[in-house]
Amino acid sequence: MVIILIILFAWPRLSNSNKEEREKIARWESIGVECLTNGHNNPAQHIHPQLQILVDGQKRIIPKDIGVVKSCMAEVHTHDDTGEIHIESIYAGKQFTLQQFMDVWEENLETEGYTLEMIVDGLPSTELGNLILTDKQQVILNYTKQ
Repeated sequence: MVIILIILFAWPRLSNSNKEEREKIARWESIGVECLTNGHNNPAQHIHPQLQILVDGQKRIIPKDIGVVKSCMAEVHTHDDTGEIHIESIYAGKQFTLQQFMDVWEENLETEGYTLEMIVDGLPSTELGNLILTDKQQVILNYTKQ
């Protein structure tokens, strides 16, 4: 009897979390980002660009586990809050953009009321969301209140 009650109360929460996860994975796939069910097992590509975000000169923390759900990891994801983006794919040479990472994160690249300056490997860039992420690339997004 106790087990039945536990199942009756827990099932809706488990069912909803699975639905949310499936919806998240479907969003990733709609932007060309697959979900790797085997995680780090034998990727044909594994690179690490670095992202730093400044808002009025203050560093914004990029959360750990962006693109990580129970059943898999997005091809673009984080493991910690250092700003290191992990790009792993079973397809060698598959390209990913900054916009795809931002979409997996569910964050807007442009922020109303702020101007955005992008610095890539020490040089100004206007590529913004179209920026192709590469290994060891240093990307700084500098937001300044208008």
